[in-house]
Amino acid sequence: MKKISILPSFERSVKKLTSQEKERLAKSLEIFNNFLITSQTPYGFRFKKINHDKYEFRIDIRLRVVMKEEGDTFYLVLVGDHDEVKRYLRNFR
Repeated sequence: MKKISILPSFERSVKKLTSQEKERLAKSLEIFNNFLITSQTPYGFRFKKINHDKYEFRIDIRLRVVMKEEGDTFYLVLVGDHDEVKRYLRNFR
């Protein structure tokens, strides 16, 4: 079974969120955890591969969570908008 691990970069990006965004993030992380257990994604979750070892899912129309897969672990890397995700991908390919 896949595991989830939180990186310091993710924790730093969470600190920048509003309380409402943090609530939506918590709900989305719960959905993602259920996805790992059941392999079923609810409609609108938008989990996708963005390159060979990195994935993202949508929190809302603006925010995304980026993670890196290594072995049986998904490392939560970043929560941010589209531009922040693009910047991360440019710098850490």
